[in-house]
Amino acid sequence: MTAKCPTSGGGVGWIIGESTPEKSLVLFRGGSNPRTGAYLLVETPEGCVLGVLERVFTGNLIIGDKVRDQEEMEAFTKYPDLRDKTYWYGAVQWLALLDPLLGKGVVQSPSMPAEPGAEVYRAPASALSLAFQGGGPEWVEIGSLVSEPSVRFSINVNKLGRHLAILAVTGGGKSNTVCVMARRIVEGLNGTIVLFDMHGEYAAAGDSLAPGRVSVKEPKINPFNLSFPELLRIARVPDNAHNQERILRDAYKMIVEDFRRGAGNVRHAQDYLGLLASYATKSPTARMKQDSLAGVLNRIEDIRDYYGDVLDLNAPVRLTHYIEPGKLNIIDLSSVDEFGADAVVSHYLRRLLMERKQWKTTRGASGYPVPVIAVIEEAHVLIPRDDETLSKYWAGRVAREGRKFGVGLVLVSQRPKNVDQDVLSQTNNKIILRIVEPQDQRYVQAASEQLSDDLMRLLPSLNPGEAVVIGGMAKLPALVKIDLCPARTGGTDIDFRGEWERYAKDSAGSVLDDLSML
Repeated sequence: MTAKCPTSGGGVGWIIGESTPEKSLVLFRGGSNPRTGAYLLVETPEGCVLGVLERVFTGNLIIGDKVRDQEEMEAFTKYPDLRDKTYWYGAVQWLALLDPLLGKGVVQSPSMPAEPGAEVYRAPASALSLAFQGGGPEWVEIGSLVSEPSVRFSINVNKLGRHLAILAVTGGGKSNTVCVMARRIVEGLNGTIVLFDMHGEYAAAGDSLAPGRVSVKEPKINPFNLSFPELLRIARVPDNAHNQERILRDAYKMIVEDFRRGAGNVRHAQDYLGLLASYATKSPTARMKQDSLAGVLNRIEDIRDYYGDVLDLNAPVRLTHYIEPGKLNIIDLSSVDEFGADAVVSHYLRRLLMERKQWKTTRGASGYPVPVIAVIEEAHVLIPRDDETLSKYWAGRVAREGRKFGVGLVLVSQRPKNVDQDVLSQTNNKIILRIVEPQDQRYVQAASEQLSDDLMRLLPSLNPGEAVVIGGMAKLPALVKIDLCPARTGGTDIDFRGEWERYAKDSAGSVLDDLSML
């Protein structure tokens, strides 16, 4: 028996042409003012179905697409009832049966199409609120529906274990989105977030992001926390250089043993690398393979050159002292180059994953005690499509294994096509703000099961802060206006003219001061 759709007025149009359970064309009544992103209802044999208007078209019965003559067109425009002959129609994506949604049940996709001639209604705000707002404490609000600003939109934080990508052009609203989500997760849910801040935007905002809940960290690694595979990778020992690997392994074992016994004069990172080089010369393999020893010593010097700024024996050994539970932990990477940033991000991704595994397997006897969401800004730099980085390796591990152990991954990028496809495709949730470049659009669609052609066509026309939200963290795909974060997180355009003018005034005063000294 067909369920009656909840409506706040008469119908706005009718189903026309052929329909499927997923798609229909709707002819709108005059004066209904259909807008992209509007939510519609239709009664089908299995119940009331909720859909979203993805594309809108208009035409006129008098002015067809065959008109080519200017005089003929001018004559048409003088036709007294021209506007009465204009019609609107649109493509609707049917999302779900409404009754289970209103009962906060599992989202059920329709399996029967709407019949031609069926009345279509505008979904009332009361129904949309039940459909898009959260149903428990694990839900946090991030914005409102673009088509119905009174209807709040929530995401399920528990589903971030299946990872998230936030994608947009520069100025599209990525930083604001990260700020809103981080603030509400930390403040509302006592969540733990580590944000790898490539340009220092969030570090500059500091405590205003989440008052009393922000911890800004320098990009430091205690070298005694380096695993041997990690040391091998940052030393860039080739896979076939077995003698070099053996020498470095012997030196690593000696220095770790010294550290455990409290021996050795290791007070600074440079002492660590110096001791590592010294122990390399004592390896049995080194005495027989002098050429291999020379290669190892050169690679230790490379570690000093590339990573000397991030290796610090004063950095905390315990992970909870660096990534503090219940806080927004911002690691400010603006002071290091890409090599240093790669080392820091990969190191802490590795430790988070490994220590969460420990916590699970030892039932809380050791390891990191709470789930963590790791946010990687500039993901196209640290997790590139065409290059191999340490961060790409460990982000891939987190993407594959993190859900089981409580490590969520959030990738943020303005160049999606340059992000590794394997890692990006494992982010089951997407917040896609304005994207203009066609290759980026196609790349994102290839990594997104729920991004239809019609939704993809919306991306270039989105206003700043508007986003297509898809994935398991949302009950249904939606076009959302993200809330404005009260903290200033950068990402705004520099005021060239204003700064030039201020410098010119300051310089003029400085010149007068200099002249007065003569």
